[in-house]
Amino acid sequence: MKIQCLNGIWSYRIGKGEVSEVSVPFCRLPVGHSECERYFDADISYDRVFLKFEGITYGAKIFLNDCFLGDMLPYSEYEFDITSFVKEKDNHILVELEDLLPKFGPTAGWENFGGIIRDVSLIYRNENYITDVFFRAELTDDFTGAEFVAETTCAKAEGVFEISLFDGDRLVHSYTQPAGKEFLTQKISHIRLWSPDSPNLYRLEAKLTEAGKVIDEYICNIGFREFTCDRHRFYLNGEPLFLKGVCKHEMVGDSGHCPTLEQVRHDMQMIKDTGCNFVRLVHYPHGKAVLDIADEIGLMVSEEPGLWWSDVSDPEISNGSLEVLRRTILRDRNHPSIVFWLSFNECEFTEKFLKDSADMCRRYDSTRLVSGANCMDNETTKRLYSECGFDFYTAHPYAPTVDWPVECIKYLTDKPLLFTEWGGLFVYDNPRLLGEFMDTLYSYYTNSSDDGALAGAFLWSWADVYDFNRGRPACTDGVLYEGLMTYDRKPSLIYDAFCRGIERMNNPVKYDSFRFEPVSERILGKNILSEGDKDIFDKLREYVNQTDKRPRKRELTYGPRLESNPHGLLNIPHIISDGVCVIAECDMSADKLIVAGLTSPVKGYPLGGEYSEAVACVYIIYADGSVEEHELLNGEHITTSFAIWKSSRINPVAFRSERYAFFDYGKDFDYYLINSFEISLKEKKDIKRVEIKSAHNGYQLLIYGIFV
Repeated sequence: MKIQCLNGIWSYRIGKGEVSEVSVPFCRLPVGHSECERYFDADISYDRVFLKFEGITYGAKIFLNDCFLGDMLPYSEYEFDITSFVKEKDNHILVELEDLLPKFGPTAGWENFGGIIRDVSLIYRNENYITDVFFRAELTDDFTGAEFVAETTCAKAEGVFEISLFDGDRLVHSYTQPAGKEFLTQKISHIRLWSPDSPNLYRLEAKLTEAGKVIDEYICNIGFREFTCDRHRFYLNGEPLFLKGVCKHEMVGDSGHCPTLEQVRHDMQMIKDTGCNFVRLVHYPHGKAVLDIADEIGLMVSEEPGLWWSDVSDPEISNGSLEVLRRTILRDRNHPSIVFWLSFNECEFTEKFLKDSADMCRRYDSTRLVSGANCMDNETTKRLYSECGFDFYTAHPYAPTVDWPVECIKYLTDKPLLFTEWGGLFVYDNPRLLGEFMDTLYSYYTNSSDDGALAGAFLWSWADVYDFNRGRPACTDGVLYEGLMTYDRKPSLIYDAFCRGIERMNNPVKYDSFRFEPVSERILGKNILSEGDKDIFDKLREYVNQTDKRPRKRELTYGPRLESNPHGLLNIPHIISDGVCVIAECDMSADKLIVAGLTSPVKGYPLGGEYSEAVACVYIIYADGSVEEHELLNGEHITTSFAIWKSSRINPVAFRSERYAFFDYGKDFDYYLINSFEISLKEKKDIKRVEIKSAHNGYQLLIYGIFV
């Protein structure tokens, strides 16, 4: 095989206007009808000659030496056999482009670009040549080995394939299989798995030989990995994982569909650096370079055919999208980074299209999951996704609060649920709200149950793009300002908050490694609270609303009362006020206790009380009857509950405690604190119970949990 590049300077004209020059590949704003042409010489010593286009937008007719070769759909690879048309000198290619009128291709969802957007080349081949190689593997032996098949086909079904697998420069396996015969299953042990944490790649080489002579070869990178799903979760190589990702368009600034390799790599590496493990490549097939990079650096991806609010009851649209999907699968199915196909995005579709698209994906790639990026109501989603055989649910719960996302989570429970989009105009200018969403969504992964769980979520979007179809608040002056990055790749207002949210997902708070015993009715059956103290939060709210003299006067609605917490504290706090004792019955052995809470909305350093004043005492009562005491002091262990006072943020610090968490409600910026204090016990022995008693100094000490 020999490849001759036909990129470079072509003649170009719009309509029947004047001829100018353009450098192929190129991307320009739509002009309607345009024509590109060039002349080339060819090597006619080969048996077969093919003209290959790797992608145009959005429709094209291809001519060679005045002979019509065929039509092209957008984004897709086409090879035309020009053996009978090509000559040695002065071959003339004419490409007639349509970038406005095709029903399938142009959309109103982002700025459109016409052009020959990817490489053009001549491919010279022998009479017999490799037509396809499809690598698929099944992991065995507790994910340490694999059985794999290389499905190889060639033009004449003659000859022998020599298959070799390399780990770097080291040959790890090789075998032969006759062309046109049954594909041989091979076994390999001691494999290195591909994952976002360890993107181990192998090199697959398939050589077609006749009489011992190599006449064609195919080389690609592959990876051993298994991506599956069950009732609630996705699994990679047998381990559950939450898909943390972003939605990424191909465009970088003004590049259209022709970003440079450096721009693509920079984008993907920046996404990787946020801590994400997934990139949803929206909403059309991207160039092949992005997949090579995803394989290399360890980012899982998905692909889709180019639909956006399209009417797939129109055969021209549905047939076109299915054909683009088919060509994309055949182009990219050897990439380990691709873990599922999405057959549509936010469409007016028919049940027939859903079934046809699922069948299409499984016909050409039975190894991957199938779904579609969806914004239907929950009832329709549940019915159609089940009837059409999709592997998991999707939803796009754009909302100003978490109510709608949670409603989706609690309704779509019999398959994994993935938010293929969320965020957008509701969070693009609100870092705090974005962080709240992220923590809430992740909590429905960590607390997976039959009542509702979430398997992953992709933020809309990675970077701003041009869009002159939508107005405020998200779109201004033709830019869709909903990205973590600006269109010229500068961090947006929410970038840091997103990275912090991913960090919390990737590194749960350190106490998760301890056995967690929350202060709740489960272990505090003897919690001594008088009836009069049960409305303590009403008293606290009244106190704060009376004493808070901020210029922007607000009524405090909740106070420091946790209904839920992203770090696992799911109970409301207990209040130790004058005359109150909390008793935790337990039967365990420990050498340390960690008390979480240790704030007071009444007094509390530095807003009230004397420094080092006694607030409460912790009594550890051992099974042998001995008692160990640890005093809790204002400013040393205890702070105020508030992180905002009057018009300013404050940073209350107790030098013997550590900051455990912040939390807040709504957009009123009433921030609250949780501290923690680790008590080192004198010796490790059986504990019968733990008591925390007030020192009768007028504090309202909040205790959220006890860890051992």
